[in-house]
Amino acid sequence: MLEINQLTYAAIITISIPAQGRAVTATVTLLPEDQITTATGRVKALRDCTLADLQAFAEALEEEAWAPYESRKLGELAEDDAALVKITLLGENGEQQAVTDESWLSHVVVLAEAAPAGEEPAEPAPPTPVEDAAPAAEPIATETTEAVPTEEALAETPAPESAPVTETAEVTAPAPPPVPEVTAPPKIRIAGLRRPPGHTTPSAVDILINETAFRDAQAHALTSLDREVAGVLVGPRPEKQPDGRYVVHITDIIIAMHTRMHGASVTYTPESWRYIHDKLAERYPDEEAVIVGWYHTHPGFGIFLSGMDLFIHQNFFTQIWHTALVLDPVARKSGFFSWNRQKTQVDRYEFPWPHWAAGSW
Repeated sequence: MLEINQLTYAAIITISIPAQGRAVTATVTLLPEDQITTATGRVKALRDCTLADLQAFAEALEEEAWAPYESRKLGELAEDDAALVKITLLGENGEQQAVTDESWLSHVVVLAEAAPAGEEPAEPAPPTPVEDAAPAAEPIATETTEAVPTEEALAETPAPESAPVTETAEVTAPAPPPVPEVTAPPKIRIAGLRRPPGHTTPSAVDILINETAFRDAQAHALTSLDREVAGVLVGPRPEKQPDGRYVVHITDIIIAMHTRMHGASVTYTPESWRYIHDKLAERYPDEEAVIVGWYHTHPGFGIFLSGMDLFIHQNFFTQIWHTALVLDPVARKSGFFSWNRQKTQVDRYEFPWPHWAAGSW
């Protein structure tokens, strides 16, 4: 495949998130010429560092990384292209589920002051009736709303005592409870470009990819900086254009489990394909999505298709709209490949990376 003469070192450093009481793990790739400055000001190579040196380096890295963001709101960070905010839901059974969109931004956090020990929390005072009150303001739409009482519940509730009503008194009917507005789901950013019909591009496809799918592929690539990993690209069945080209829209990925990794190559096994098809059927039981291509990594090798990669694509991804995505997690680069219109060869696809994925990372 490709011989690598330059060695790299991977230092896995655990740092604590301020005021959270837990730790995260950061993987830092150091070249042989890179050095670490210790707390005493000495400069050392990685092999000469003690655990205390690495701990001090981790603390300095933590302080430097958190300083620009510690006072910023989560909503601002989510809109910042330089920051990646990831939320994980924890169910009652302890199962974790990653949130792949920004719907969590509309959730409301309710802070309640605890009552002193031995005391019951005070009931809120009932509202004071005001004659000729102005109409209530429009409610603010959130994802947490109060339950609307049923007619049976209202019937069982005793009516409050009131003063006798004279013939000249006016009785105002209570206003109906406000109906919460439905908040539209956040938009998903999509990278790529649909070229107009009749475009002269030699590629047989136009490629679009959802940011969530691309970030998932990046995250998988970063799990291994010395061996290749792989998976498949998933999306709706590609649309054929009047000029014969197809629009490939990648909306999801499936990691290829049970693969065999051999240094600079990865092999899909029968167990891998069985797992992929089972996952596809589980996520899309109505067959609203198909495999539109595959992805794999070249950690430190660059963006290209080797002879074995071409063999895989030409023999297992034979639809003219099948695409390939190659990611280099060391160089932080990515690239697409696709069939030409005559389906005689697989070429590099010039993908228009957007500003939020400049250089693809």
